[in-house]
Amino acid sequence: MSATRTLNVITLSLILFMAGCFGLGDSAEAADDHEHTPNAAPVLHAEFTIESEFNLVDCSLTDCNFSSYHAAVDPDGDLMELGYDFDLDGIIDYQLTNYRGFTDLQIPRTEFIETTIAVSEGFEVSECVNGQRLVVTENSTISHLKTTIALIAIDTNDAASAILLTTDELYENSTSFMNTVVPCSEPTWAFSDRDAAGSMSESGGDALVHVAMTQGDDLSWAVLKVSIVVDGGASMNCDEASNADATSQCTYTTDDDNYWSVAEEITISEGSDTNLCGGSNGGCDVDVTLTKVGVGNEDDRVIATVSAYADASN
Repeated sequence: MSATRTLNVITLSLILFMAGCFGLGDSAEAADDHEHTPNAAPVLHAEFTIESEFNLVDCSLTDCNFSSYHAAVDPDGDLMELGYDFDLDGIIDYQLTNYRGFTDLQIPRTEFIETTIAVSEGFEVSECVNGQRLVVTENSTISHLKTTIALIAIDTNDAASAILLTTDELYENSTSFMNTVVPCSEPTWAFSDRDAAGSMSESGGDALVHVAMTQGDDLSWAVLKVSIVVDGGASMNCDEASNADATSQCTYTTDDDNYWSVAEEITISEGSDTNLCGGSNGGCDVDVTLTKVGVGNEDDRVIATVSAYADASN
């Protein structure tokens, strides 16, 4: 073999060796290398259901109860550890066994941020007894409760996912009562008058004047006393018209409810057989006294005196 041919054989052998044609080295392993698909993390969904709205039944002093819906899937089909994390420390506090479904949750109230947003006051006042009233004050506090929990899933290849759910509710709680004794402050009333329409006669039973309440609390008919003085004469007590008889010197009307209220008026008339204002001299001055009759230990109290005029010509 010539030196040139020997050199060519050696050169070709080196080329084939370097190309891996003789099966030496790691060339077979390298031929099996390919791009692997990465492990996918679980996909999650969760929401609070309508039962999650707080009220005094759902939220106690220690815990709050509501319901949620969840669903989870692993794209690789791996098994998952699934559950809720209440305190957001990354550790599941409530384990779930199904990949979808409804769950009733109970979360400690300490996991909520609570802010007082309003304080309202209500009052109840008793009747006046011996010059005093009992006032009961109820303070109601409206609080704003807010918390966030997490739904966490971890598959068998340690790929993890989490989503956050936030609940935001108002909570009303009556907190305290306070009793206070205060002096009675008597209500005040105001009245107006006008002439009663119609002409006067000598036979009696004529309507004299109307008196209307223009200011004040409702006044029970049962504690009202009406008296009049005509043209400076003697004072006389008037009977409620539905209870009047032939002996009544004067009467006054009431409506069908139990109280005299603002904008309502009474009509004061002569008794059926009593002539108080015949009209011969044009009309009569009618001074009306309205008295609130005392109940229990209370004294009678004059609440108004109205000076009216009964015009005989109208």
